[in-house]
Parts: sequence; structure tokens; C-alpha cells
Amino acid sequence: MLDHIRVSGDGLCLTPILDALEKHVKDERTSLHVPGHHSGRLFYEGLSPWLGQALRIDVTELPGLDNLHATEGCILESQRLTASYYGADATYYSVNGATACIMAAIRACVTPSRRQVILLGPCHVSVWRGLVHADAEPIWVPSPWRPDLQAFESPQLSTLRAALKKHAHVACVVVTSPTYQGFVADVAGLAAVCHDADVPLVVDEAHGAHFGLHPLLPPHSVVQGADIVIQSPHKTLPCLTQAAWVHVVGDAARQRAVREALSFLQTTSPSYLLLASLDAAQAWLHIGREIAEVTLTTLAKFREQEPGRDPMRFWIPTGHHAASRRLADELHRHGMFLEFADATGALAIFGFGQHERELARFFTVYRAWQESEASPLRRSHTDSLEALYQLGSSEHVLRPRQVEEATGRLVPLAKAAGCVCKRAIAPYPPGVPAIWPGQLVSREAVRVLMRLRATGQTLIGIELGDQIEVCDD
Repeated sequence: MLDHIRVSGDGLCLTPILDALEKHVKDERTSLHVPGHHSGRLFYEGLSPWLGQALRIDVTELPGLDNLHATEGCILESQRLTASYYGADATYYSVNGATACIMAAIRACVTPSRRQVILLGPCHVSVWRGLVHADAEPIWVPSPWRPDLQAFESPQLSTLRAALKKHAHVACVVVTSPTYQGFVADVAGLAAVCHDADVPLVVDEAHGAHFGLHPLLPPHSVVQGADIVIQSPHKTLPCLTQAAWVHVVGDAARQRAVREALSFLQTTSPSYLLLASLDAAQAWLHIGREIAEVTLTTLAKFREQEPGRDPMRFWIPTGHHAASRRLADELHRHGMFLEFADATGALAIFGFGQHERELARFFTVYRAWQESEASPLRRSHTDSLEALYQLGSSEHVLRPRQVEEATGRLVPLAKAAGCVCKRAIAPYPPGVPAIWPGQLVSREAVRVLMRLRATGQTLIGIELGDQIEVCDD
């Protein structure tokens, strides 16, 4: 039933969780336990054909199947195999996505004497949740907006050095690499700067679980010196949605801190389907290099690889929603779906094992669209966006947890200068907050936001009637 993933070039791909589940299924014992579908015997007929044999391994913590919250058997062994592949001291599985891993990483680093967390460039909403959960104090270090790329610049080492020199109680530094669009940071350089200051580097590498699989791919962040690395294998590897893992480099104390923080954020009824898919993903890494090489070589026939980018992503900066939509619609007409298309651009994410004919069809449509858009695009709201993100980080008055606990009130945007923001204000696209909760709203920010509003730019966090929520005095 599960043998198709076992064989690798050097013998046997170890799949301890899958092995344990297969052994359990072969025992054919009567189910007197949860879940209520009892190995699929009782299931809605509209869904059961889609799930098929998978229902037989949707079980609970039975003898021989280990326990995610107290690993000592097959789950522990699988986690160790993953850690060994990436070169980490420990790896922990998550059935609550990278979100739980990011929150756990921040919580594991923050202590009563070190509450400051430096955040380099744009970050995922789970970082904010992690700050609230850990009662941390954020130090926002924004990256400049690049109109030509319709994306943010990668964090600069000099900027990080200055931030670490200025702040004395930093618990950790958090950076996203790669970004959603596939831009890769200088993680090795950032790690060196952090370690000079005796501060751990946490990398949100959710979109980079495939890094290091082949020399044509960027190296992953563990090998570059990061201390805690979060990955979502379901995004780029053969793995079920919602499954993630976190790699830890460091002593037993750091490993324990991450493990316990992650346990706090996960269900006590973890899905064995998700755990099995993580086990399968780590096994696939040992046999995936050849598939990756074929895919990357095929991609090279259609595009040149740009340094500092993930070759499995194709970011098309349009700066205009209509242009992005025209490309998305044309691809849809030819039977293809993009990851997204908005006013900044369009993103295609290629998959390992994708056929050359599929890639050829995509690039044929793309180039035809490119020719039809030959005249220079009017980049909507670019000047105002650039000005907004160049304002820099305003004063942080309240910690995230204090913001969440504070009562709020609505005030007109025009009169918000000097108020403490209660909800993030983010132009969409790109969807990255320009003002974070707990920060003072400056007069300059109000002017730029009102200018953006007047041009029709969507602004998340601004209510009908041009009001924003601020913390009550």
C-alpha cells in the first residue's frame, strides 16, 4: 500500500510513521476508539470516494503510533530523520502549519529580561500573533519598496547591525526568506551579524522547504547559520496542506523551549494523515534530487535564472491590476491557474515533476501577453506607496499584547495623527502593514494615506467613512 516511496538510490528511504500506520492497518483489529468514522466504515458517501484508503490511517494515539506531544517512537524517529537531512540539532512537526511554528519560535526566544524582537522587512501575520502570545516588544526595521520589482528590498546587513547596536535587550531577529514572490535574503550574512551580538536568528522559510535539494536551488537557512528555521513542506514538497516543521540549531535548552512552546499551540488530537505526509515528505527529499534536476533543467529552457531568487517561482511585476488580470484570464482560458494576480503583479509557482509541455504552454501564453503589453505600464499608486514605506518605523507606544487588551475607538483618518493605532493599516496590494498596532500615527503617514485613499487604493484597516481604530486614551 505504501511501498512506492520506500526505494531510494542508496537502498531504503525510512518512513517510520508510515510503517507504523501500515502495521496497524494490517492488524485489522476492531475499532473501539475515536475517530467516529472508524477507519472509514461510517462516512458521508459524497466525500469518502475522494479520501479512499486514507481513512484507514486516520487514527488516534494507539499502541505503536507514538504521541506528537510526548514523542518516543515512530514520530520521534521521523523527526530525527528530517533533522539529519537538513543538518539541524532537532526538528519538530506541526499539524497547525508554519503559523504555530513561528509563534512557538518567538515564544521560545523571549524571556522577562529580553522582550525585544527585531523584525526585518515584511512578515506574515503569524509573527504578530507570536508577539502577542509572547508579550514581546517589536522593533520594526522596514525594507524600502522597489517600484521596479513591485516588491520590498532584501534586508541590509548594515541596517541590522545598527538596530542591534541601538537595542540592548533583543531576544531574537526574525526575517522572511524567501518572500512570497521568491526573493531570497542573505541569511548567512544576517546570521553572522546576529551571532556577533549573541542574538539568535529566526527565519520564516515557509516557502523554502525545497531549498538545498539541488545545487541550482538556493541553500536552506539551516546550512547558512540560522538558529530556528520554519518551513511549510506542503507549499513546495509533496505534502498535505497544513503540515509544517521547525528546525532548531542549538543546545537542549533551546530545543526544549521550542518543543514546549509548539506543544502549547497544537491540538491534542493531531491528524495522523498530516503526520504521515510529513514523514513521506522527508523520505521524498532523499529521492527528489533527480526529479528536481529534470524540472530545473527544463525551466532553464524557457527562462534565465536570476540570482537571489527561487527558480521555482516566476514573479511578473506589472504594477497594475488590469494587466495582471489579463494575464491570469488568458492563462485560465488555456487551462492554467496562477498563485495570485493583483495590482503589484502575478505569481506562478512551478512544481517538481511538472511536464515540459505544461511549462511550454505557460511560457507561450506569458510571452504573447508580454508582447500585447509592450507599451510601458502605468504603475498604479507607485509613488505614494514608495513614499509611505519610506517613512520608516514610527514610535511604538504599546506592546502587541497591550494593544490587544486595550479598548478601541474610531477616529477620522484626517484627525488620527498622534493616536496609537489599534489595527494594522496596510495598502493592498502588497498587503504589508505601513503602520502596525501599537505605533503612533504620524502626520506624514496621514497625508500619504489620504493621498492613496483619494486615488482608489485599497487600505486594509481603514473603515467606511475613512475612519481608523485607535487605542482609547
